[in-house]
Amino acid sequence: MSNLPEHKPEPWFWEAGSASCPHGPEPDQQSSAWDAWAERHTSSPQDVFVCLDAPMGDHYPACFDENGGDPTPWALCGERGRNTVLEASR
Repeated sequence: MSNLPEHKPEPWFWEAGSASCPHGPEPDQQSSAWDAWAERHTSSPQDVFVCLDAPMGDHYPACFDENGGDPTPWALCGERGRNTVLEASR
């Protein structure tokens, strides 16, 4: 058994209100626009709202932490190839 955490891709999304979010900035929670906006946005483990209509692609959270908070695409994950070899040997 390996002590390495399992490196598996997860879908990531651009931050709500970013240039990639088609819905614009977060409206006031008391406004009539809030419910429609909230249906397409959710909080993330990084404690920000993300837009479900703005996919960033597959990423791995540990790579995010290891790269100073910059999202790392799954294809560029440094442990990806190593983990694939370990999984194949099980």
